[in-house]
Amino acid sequence: MVDELNVATKLEIYRLVLNRYKDIINEKESLTISEMRQKVSPYNDTIRKLRDDFTKDMIPYNYKLQFFDATQRAISYIRDIKTCEFAFSFWMDFEEMDKLKIGTAMNKAIMLTTLLRSLESDDVRIIVTKKGKSFVKFSWENHQYLFVPESGSFLMGDDALKVFADDPPAYSFNDLVYESYEEE
Repeated sequence: MVDELNVATKLEIYRLVLNRYKDIINEKESLTISEMRQKVSPYNDTIRKLRDDFTKDMIPYNYKLQFFDATQRAISYIRDIKTCEFAFSFWMDFEEMDKLKIGTAMNKAIMLTTLLRSLESDDVRIIVTKKGKSFVKFSWENHQYLFVPESGSFLMGDDALKVFADDPPAYSFNDLVYESYEEE
């Protein structure tokens, strides 16, 4: 019987189910800062495979010489992942994102941060603004860089700081650190 339904009808039924249960999904899918930090794991198998792909012509990989080139490859990969925001909280793991080439801006920020951590960056962080937007910030050779997962923009120096003029950072994190910018 279900097989007889057309695609549009099936999608409408799925939409109804998701709308009806979105509060339960939000409750089950919401993560604490600690849980988000745990997602930034440079030891993840999918991340290791991607890192190896990005650096296959850089053997042996040398952070001091090749980090920025490998970072550009990682950013290019993340840009190819479509951004999709949902009406409810939903997390995808790296393998799902790699396979489907889709993720939320935060999923993409976590994935890029994890990739850069696997490329030996200790200062890469996800920055979350007061309005809930996510960015990836890192430095290289005394320059500050900012990646905007939502648009795929890659900014440097003053351009990177201008992003926060109307929406200041609330907190930043990676697997090693968490820093709150909220006034206490």
